[in-house]
Amino acid sequence: MPSATTPPANGANSTNGVKTPMGGVLHVIDSRTGQHLALKIQQNAINATDLKQLKAPKDEEHPEYQNEQGLRVYDPGYTNTLVSESKITYIDGLEGTIQYRGYSIHDIIGKKKFVDLSHLLIWGHWPSADEARVYQERLNNVPMIDDSVFNVIRSFPKNGSILGMMVAGLSALQSTDMNAIPAHAAKNLYLGQPQNVDEQVIRVLSSLSMITAAAYCHHIGRAFTPPRQDFSYVENFLLMTGTVDPATGAPNPRYVSAVERLWATVADHEMTCSTAALLQTASALPDVVSSLVSAISATYGPLHGGAIEVAYKNIAEIGAVANVPAKIARVKAGEERLYGYGHRVYRVTDPRFTYISEILGELSEEVSRDPLLQVAFALDKAAAEDEYFTSRKLRPNADLFAAFAYKALGFPAEFILPISVVSRTQGFMAHWKEAMEGGPRIWRPGQKYTGNLNQKE
Repeated sequence: MPSATTPPANGANSTNGVKTPMGGVLHVIDSRTGQHLALKIQQNAINATDLKQLKAPKDEEHPEYQNEQGLRVYDPGYTNTLVSESKITYIDGLEGTIQYRGYSIHDIIGKKKFVDLSHLLIWGHWPSADEARVYQERLNNVPMIDDSVFNVIRSFPKNGSILGMMVAGLSALQSTDMNAIPAHAAKNLYLGQPQNVDEQVIRVLSSLSMITAAAYCHHIGRAFTPPRQDFSYVENFLLMTGTVDPATGAPNPRYVSAVERLWATVADHEMTCSTAALLQTASALPDVVSSLVSAISATYGPLHGGAIEVAYKNIAEIGAVANVPAKIARVKAGEERLYGYGHRVYRVTDPRFTYISEILGELSEEVSRDPLLQVAFALDKAAAEDEYFTSRKLRPNADLFAAFAYKALGFPAEFILPISVVSRTQGFMAHWKEAMEGGPRIWRPGQKYTGNLNQKE
């Protein structure tokens, strides 16, 4: 029987003014604030996103709500439905904050190299000079991918999907070491096995870079250049793709610096669709390649990483700077969408945007030679000055502007998502390693059945 303090049901107003939905409801009272929610029950389930209405308490002296361990668990004024716990990346979309392992990106971008940041993400601390040197040596000592992997990539049509070539190349790589596959070995190889995990992390980071470069070279009909022992991770990626200064045969230091910073901005972004796909697969305890293939496949969708390629084609269809006002008018009239604008997380300017804009400023000469980028910047200027977009907080997506930077570096639109996958793999590996430090718990999302029952012919 309901107690005297139970909020009234069936449409009556609660004591704090919250109107209860008609029908079955779940009453939720936040013991911290006394806030009451009446959540509608449909098919014996509630909509978890309704819980976002809960507001965490704001203590003026201690603005961050903390648990017993002193860890921040909620953003002030905003509550996310908890899916899993992680110590890797913290994001506050209301304040425009991104932190890797507790360090603000403002203290990282332009100050730390790939070898440093990836070490922080994956192993949880900044490497010492010796640790960084050993880590780089381990990356450089991963054997060249097998001929069978190259052959799989080259079996694709040259104009085929580069991302598809990467997935196929990873699958071929997986088959070159069947003993690294738990089902084949018939035993647990990675859960609670940090040495095995670390070996696979190093192998995948280095091999995926080679596979991606090989796929790109096949796509454009360019010879693949093997990596060098004395080059950094980013230098080798540019070398393998043939993005080098003709006079020196080595990557342009300006381009190396630009890519280092770009990869730091997008190293990880918490629980994205692709990260969730990786962790969903990892929870079944397969090898890391299987988990990474799931993540890569998720990025291909136009609601995730594939949106960048869609935005590029959308911009290309505008044709010329003179056509930008007409495009803006059609968007405002609801006739078309403006791809690449707005973000599901940020309600302020994406904190990564400033750094990407700086990189584009340094590449102004390259930008000026690209007609497509001229259209893109004219479009951005028009949107930034139009009340329709500013009032709706429709700001450019940082990933879109990162794509502009890759275009300025000379990479075609169809290679931007593959590059982004390589840059994000440091984050993917961090999440996989963290998952392998947990318990054997398979992810099984709930599902609400809405079909018929007890049908008879």
